[in-house]
Amino acid sequence: MTSSRSALRHLRAIRNTYGIAAERTKRVQLLQIRAMALTTVAQLQALHEDLLFICAFPGSLATRALARKMLKQTSGRLHGLPRRQQLAADDSGMAGSTTRHVFPWPLMRWLVDVAIDDVAIDWRMLDDPSRLDPMLGLLLHDAEREAFESGEFTAREWLRLARPAAPGPDVAWLAAGRPTTPGVAKWLEAEWDRAEVPLSWQLGDSRWSTTRNVLVPTAPACRTGMRRPPNDALTEISRPTPTIERLARPRARRVIDVARAALAARTREVNAITYPNVDEVYWCDLGEGAALAVIGIMREQRLTLETNTGFLLFANGIPIGYGGVTPLFRQANTGINIFDAFRGSEAAFLWTQTLRAFRALFGTSRFVINGYQFGAGNAEAISSGAFWFYYRLGFRPATAATRRLAAREAARMAAEKSYRSSPRTLRELATGDLYLDLPGYDPADFFSESLLPQVGVIAARQLAREPVWSRDEASRRIAAAVAHDLDVQDWSRWTAAEQRGFSLLAPVVAGLPDWRDWTGTERTALAEMMRAKGSPQEREFALAAAAMPRLFRGIAHASRKAAARATR
Repeated sequence: MTSSRSALRHLRAIRNTYGIAAERTKRVQLLQIRAMALTTVAQLQALHEDLLFICAFPGSLATRALARKMLKQTSGRLHGLPRRQQLAADDSGMAGSTTRHVFPWPLMRWLVDVAIDDVAIDWRMLDDPSRLDPMLGLLLHDAEREAFESGEFTAREWLRLARPAAPGPDVAWLAAGRPTTPGVAKWLEAEWDRAEVPLSWQLGDSRWSTTRNVLVPTAPACRTGMRRPPNDALTEISRPTPTIERLARPRARRVIDVARAALAARTREVNAITYPNVDEVYWCDLGEGAALAVIGIMREQRLTLETNTGFLLFANGIPIGYGGVTPLFRQANTGINIFDAFRGSEAAFLWTQTLRAFRALFGTSRFVINGYQFGAGNAEAISSGAFWFYYRLGFRPATAATRRLAAREAARMAAEKSYRSSPRTLRELATGDLYLDLPGYDPADFFSESLLPQVGVIAARQLAREPVWSRDEASRRIAAAVAHDLDVQDWSRWTAAEQRGFSLLAPVVAGLPDWRDWTGTERTALAEMMRAKGSPQEREFALAAAAMPRLFRGIAHASRKAAARATR
């Protein structure tokens, strides 16, 4: 009789094979496993991964339908395991499991909205409940203050006393109790994040579990195989993309919900998905059921010079990978993470198409991968050999010594098919960034991320020159002076967000030596770029910034001078 272990091993081996005979074999294997009693969570997780893979990359509708039916049994199978085995599934995101995590304020409120009966403060893991005291203090009625501040109640005791008898967890009361005053609301959010409150999310059969989380496609696409990246990735990435559309709000919200659930259930985060801009969600069809969603960050969270976005990859509506992309002038810092269930699929092809979309969206001519993405302090990236994933697509180390080491390793792997780089070598290869330069990239356009803190120093020095104590007043004065010197005529017709975007950049521009000597056309373009920082879609800023080499080379020069001054 076939054991469950060997049956699962066989399923893993055939899940990405295609053709009529292969699909028949898969269904026979699935039916055999469906009749088996799995005895460990590791076996259940392996099956769960294979079922998700088959649904994401199906070879036939019949095989996909069977896999979907079996996925519905996940929670019941998990609860049939011993308690210790059930606990081992925590943080997997699988139906029936529990996700335990310190969620930031926006995700906590989202969880309360979509899973109010299943999310709660994990009091056992909250070492010091008094960390909640500052937050509770912001929610007090004046008549309650003396009792709360008497020290006779712990945070948990006060919640039991003060919260209404309405159904729902303590965390729902905290989320609903947000003051309407904007300043106090911001403090409340800051105090929640500072308290680092652990939550437990009982996934059960939730639609937001990794088992069921899907953006329903119009029609499933069946496969005949996995697509491979082209031999010349640079040329492919430089080609114009198929249509990229910005989604209307209803569909954008659905994409954001699926993206948040895909990451939150697995205890992962991307800033732009935590703080999404519903007015900036782009969709790119990658063919054969695959698609890319790029999500902009809300205006209040925007960075000074960078454009912060997140992305999610789908296959037949199922999230299969994620990451972030941060354009800065003509370069973009990025990286990709493929969820475990979808390793061995067409990740390299999809990553090539993703970079192609980023180039079209943001005008990028150099892509940068930070060391963490392929091994610096990241054991998962070392074990997966992530360095070689990027290297095979044309990314190269920043330093000559690391390039030589990579070339030697690549030559040895080509000569010895069984050779694999050691973890120690992979850690050496991860000591710097990786670059991919597209045709037309100018090395003079490079802006070192290490200079970004100095941009803040330039702004601080300009604000300090204003003879007022109020930081807001100093900012207003600088923005007004820069707007005057740029001959901005229609300031009053700008939106409040556009004025804030302009004001964010004004102290940096004011700290540059020669911008007032620019031509009228250059000054007009600069003003429009600064205004675009507050536009509904930050992509407008990214594209305007990519067209301003004089500005960014000037900022880089001033930042290097500021850094040199700080070391004296």
